[in-house]
Amino acid sequence: MTAKIRSAAGLALPVVFVLIWSSGYLVGSIGAHAGPPLGLLAWRFVIAFAVLATISLATRAPWPSGPRTYLHLLAIGILLQTVQFATLYLALGMGVPAGLSSLILSACPLVVGAAAVPLFGEKLAGAQWLGLALGLAGVGISLTEKLAGGGKLAGYALVALALAGFAAGTLYQKAAGLKVDLCTGTTVQLFGAMVTTIPLALLHGGMHLPLTAPALGSLIWLATVNSIGSFTLLFVLLRMRGGGAATSLLYLVPPVTALLGVPILGQGVGWSVFAGMAVSAAGVVLVLRGGRRAQEERADEESAAEARTAEPAPSRARDVPVRHYARSANR
Repeated sequence: MTAKIRSAAGLALPVVFVLIWSSGYLVGSIGAHAGPPLGLLAWRFVIAFAVLATISLATRAPWPSGPRTYLHLLAIGILLQTVQFATLYLALGMGVPAGLSSLILSACPLVVGAAAVPLFGEKLAGAQWLGLALGLAGVGISLTEKLAGGGKLAGYALVALALAGFAAGTLYQKAAGLKVDLCTGTTVQLFGAMVTTIPLALLHGGMHLPLTAPALGSLIWLATVNSIGSFTLLFVLLRMRGGGAATSLLYLVPPVTALLGVPILGQGVGWSVFAGMAVSAAGVVLVLRGGRRAQEERADEESAAEARTAEPAPSRARDVPVRHYARSANR
């Protein structure tokens, strides 16, 4: 019975994860039209921070040590949460389609892969450079129809800024190399996002949300299901399926978001969007596969180097006790 439950969970969790991750764009679009976008985001961070802080204290989870670790976590939270979602919500409020915004943000691995070359001295194989080109081409293909039809350039510029925040936060996290508890580390990041988003919300639309089902329902869903549930599911999937298999599920988010946007948001989907999604997905796969191969090769080289340095000197290690015994015998 236990094996059957685990098998069913193994099949259901990926489906639930993709649906929840996609819902962030759909529900975010509903909330951004129901009230002030930044006010919605600020309240989302307040609720998510309060819930996670309570869970961290109740479970006595270990908190980060040292002021530098806290500063790193706050900076990462501002980039990943404030910059990414503030600009994304503003763009959704301006009418940028949810599926297209999710496609643009799904290009984050491409940006991170390209930036890692000058920042971390990483080398990209020919297939990875091809993947970067394909990924950018896919985003361009998806945008052609919308921009030709008079899409708002400011909205797409905001999504590009959201992508920049997403990528910058990811690179910062990689450079910092922090090893902290998932719950308390996310709590600190949400605190940084909360204290920086509230002033922005007060300057742009205020914090007052209308007491309507779309506004309040969006807030509750985004604060609990998306801010906490989606990342918890991702952590569970990483443990069950491994990093590559788990993160590959994110490739399904743009098409699922675009398809669900038709009945939920009434947003039409043209051929260019799906064509661009297919091209971008192929590019991301090439970049990530090449990155995993490079990591495996570096790990093998480091293991071989450690094995060589760990080998004892054959003659000296054996000669010492022999000489000692010979001297004792002569005495």
